[in-house]
Amino acid sequence: MGKLELNIVNEGKLYFETRALINAGRTGRDSTAVKKHIEELRKEGINISGDIPIFHPKVRDRVTIDSEFEVLPNSKSCGEVEPVLLFANNKMYVGLGSDHTDREFEKVDIRVSKQIYPNVLAPDFWKYDEVAGYWDDLVLRSWVHKDGEKVLYQEDTLGTLLPPEELINRVKKNFLPDLNGLILFTGTVPIIGGQLIFSKYFGMELYDEKKNRSIRHEYTIKPITWIE
Repeated sequence: MGKLELNIVNEGKLYFETRALINAGRTGRDSTAVKKHIEELRKEGINISGDIPIFHPKVRDRVTIDSEFEVLPNSKSCGEVEPVLLFANNKMYVGLGSDHTDREFEKVDIRVSKQIYPNVLAPDFWKYDEVAGYWDDLVLRSWVHKDGEKVLYQEDTLGTLLPPEELINRVKKNFLPDLNGLILFTGTVPIIGGQLIFSKYFGMELYDEKKNRSIRHEYTIKPITWIE
């Protein structure tokens, strides 16, 4: 597989070869909020356990920085915004991504459903040390299209999610003692209104108010039409 061409702000290009890819889920610090997200999924017929947190391994080539990718025709799939931790050369970086999931297949097998579509990464990353001191204040947002309008879909601070150190310790203890080459999606925040929206457009942002800067990315899905 090829390397991802990423940009480390204030550092330069990073050609990253993914060694492991993990999607963490149910990572909210507030158990009530976690249960709310579980209920959002159960409303869609997705029968999931109450394990908190949970880690889904993902085939390592299922990640992209592209702004468009194909989905199956009539697929009910959607994204969810997440902070992302990336480990390279014994350093840790923070970025932004979307765990784009087939919600129909998720009703059958969650772990397998994670393999169908790629995780989407914004190509820009910050050095973790630059934001570690005020991590909880970083703001996560996403947007979708609804009835022809761009609407805010998710918004919350990273203080609502488990601290990175806790997730890292769990990964090191249970899966990967050596984190180099790992991309870790660290979980999402609740949907505004609690209703999944199946939009062809997904926009996302990680906002650093202290330094007045953002990491942003957007992508569209393109249903395959030639088979119909």
